[in-house]
Amino acid sequence: MNPAQRTHGARLAIGNGFFVVCLLGLVACSTSASSPGSSQKLKTGTTLDKPLSSVLLSLPLTDEHGKRFTLGSLSGKTIVLVPFLTTCQEICPMTSVNMRDVAASVKASGQSSSVVELEITVDPGRDDAARLGAYQKLFGTQPGWDLATAGTSGTATLWKELGVYYGKVPSDTPPSKDWLTGKALTYDVNHQDIVFIIDDRGHTRWLTDGTPNTAGVKPPATLVKFLSDVGRKNLASPPQPSWTVADVESGLSSVTGHHIGL
Repeated sequence: MNPAQRTHGARLAIGNGFFVVCLLGLVACSTSASSPGSSQKLKTGTTLDKPLSSVLLSLPLTDEHGKRFTLGSLSGKTIVLVPFLTTCQEICPMTSVNMRDVAASVKASGQSSSVVELEITVDPGRDDAARLGAYQKLFGTQPGWDLATAGTSGTATLWKELGVYYGKVPSDTPPSKDWLTGKALTYDVNHQDIVFIIDDRGHTRWLTDGTPNTAGVKPPATLVKFLSDVGRKNLASPPQPSWTVADVESGLSSVTGHHIGL
């Protein structure tokens, strides 16, 4: 992936974090001291209260086990939602590290039954259930969070409804080899890096954008080896804006009303 293209695409769509997202109609914006009706001090992000559309709630999804579900079927649960793809060499392995660790924090806080951590691919052409499962297994036998695809027809609808930019681009030259198959990658997918928190009523309540900061925690060895030079730099010193596990814990604590994290 061309890092300049990726950064430009994200900043063009999001602006300085909030303004153009508001224009997309996704959020009723306020930059974040605390969410409405809550005394929880937020570390970062934007608070809002925007119900998901019926289209989004009913869109068919398939998880890493091949199980079909919808966002609507998760009613009653809070959802942490991010875009990703399994062949990303710059950002997504670190996103997955943070999502795994958010899931571990939720479990330690006794909230696993009421919070779902979900990564949905922007690359449905490659990321089927089998591949999602293989990627997740790199993170351990009980990773605690879910991966999903909306399929070829649903992916464009999903991310358009959420106001997230993504687009297929040529592979780097020379092309990198797929960590799973060993074959040369024929294309890449640029996308915005955004974390959404959707409450148990199906309302988007918090979001943040930027590079995941893992605080030095590395992805699995297979994915570290797969990282590009830019990806290694992002792991060692994430550019700003960035988000951490603690940021998402803060957002979850505010949205759920339960303390999550240290």
